Amino acid sequence: MSTSSLGREFLRSREPKVLMSTLRALETKGLAERTPRSAHAAYVGGPPLDRVRLTSAGITALASLIGSPPARPSTAPGTTPHPLPATAQATTRSR
Repeated sequence: MSTSSLGREFLRSREPKVLMSTLRALETKGLAERTPRSAHAAYVGGPPLDRVRLTSAGITALASLIGSPPARPSTAPGTTPHPLPATAQATTRSR
């Protein structure tokens, strides 16, 4: 939900935070929309808030990202096995 106070816009949510610049970018691309004064006030006597929702295009875009496996680098850093030093190899073999 979005609101404004003293000429500044704010986002309120029980979910993870979203930057106002991110919301504006999503709105510009037609992926999110606001419905003015459609949500309950944040406090008793406060003004109604704007409800923010994904558009059909936003839902489709999000679904395509959720359905895709995460990008994996060709080799993960720090996972390449290193050969044991010659002295450690000799000790390991003698056991």
